Amino acid sequence: MQNQFFPGWLPIQVASHYGFPLADWDGAGQTIAIISLGGKLDENDLRRDFRAMRIAWPDITIKDVSESYEEWQDNGSTAETHLDLEVIGTVCSGARITIYRGANDGGPGFVEAVKQAVRDDNDVISISWGHSESASDADATQMEGALKDAAAKGITICVAAGDGGSSDARKGFHAIPADDGLAHVQYPASSAYVLACGGTQLMLNGDEHVEVVWNNSAMKRPATGGGVSDLFEPPDWQVDHAGHILSANDGMRKGRVIPDVAALAAGGAWEMVEDGKTVVAGGTSAVAPLFASLIALCNQRRASVGKKRLGFLNARLYKLAKSGELFNNITAGHNRPVEDYPGYDAQHGFDACTGWGSPKTEALFEALVNLP
Repeated sequence: MQNQFFPGWLPIQVASHYGFPLADWDGAGQTIAIISLGGKLDENDLRRDFRAMRIAWPDITIKDVSESYEEWQDNGSTAETHLDLEVIGTVCSGARITIYRGANDGGPGFVEAVKQAVRDDNDVISISWGHSESASDADATQMEGALKDAAAKGITICVAAGDGGSSDARKGFHAIPADDGLAHVQYPASSAYVLACGGTQLMLNGDEHVEVVWNNSAMKRPATGGGVSDLFEPPDWQVDHAGHILSANDGMRKGRVIPDVAALAAGGAWEMVEDGKTVVAGGTSAVAPLFASLIALCNQRRASVGKKRLGFLNARLYKLAKSGELFNNITAGHNRPVEDYPGYDAQHGFDACTGWGSPKTEALFEALVNLP
């Protein structure tokens, strides 16, 4: 098999591949927050990029939450925010989008950006940032409080599961493989109050398109994050579905398993426009805003029939997903960053590489809309 979609698809093409109802819904009336840490945002440049994609300029507000934000500007962070915005702005062109800019300072700036997005009562929050649980500190306590508050307020938070395979274990950008030789997962994706979003890649087998676990060991960030949390016990809503998944480190311990869901993330499988030029991108950082957009579309449809927003939906989603009708079950691949490293294999049903799998959007959309 070979990767079918290099050099990549634009966000609108990815959403169309999964069957998003783009002809009927555009996120109008919904508020979506993007957490941005570091990087530069120039509205004139962004407007030009949207014109290049032939996408109308969405309703975008930039809110700085850290006084030291400008000290943390770098190209990687800029590209991260551009990708998030282009995914959400394309799929949910009618939504009100707020970018919360915090300092990429290893903790406080991240926490404050999320807290402010929660205080502002956004309908959906997209987070493409995280670090290993092994690097978590006192800031994680504050972050967990903010995530819990969001769930209580009825806010859906979608978080990237990470791009370091089973070895996400450093606070810095490069994490392959972990220094301690052990499997780790990223936080805040491992929080029980968020929807953790993992990654797949699309392959060509003859005339058949096959979706497998994203893993490309030729790249520095080769594979979808996923595994068993060292910090959090299995939440009640996950016990019956993930109880068979044990830590790859000792083969005994149970914990919160991530990701919950997945979609196309392979490096180079996405196209975006940056500085007027088409570039390739990828990672679970593309999947979190994709699912955030899907939730916003569902919320718009629900609002049209007088229903409240979905809010924290993990428990309800897991009950729905067990039918096997709402997600494409990914049964091939693994997320080990290098050979013989502790990691996880794809399985029939729920697993620690892609969760329930990628969305069968028509069925999933209707199921979520029909929830009370």
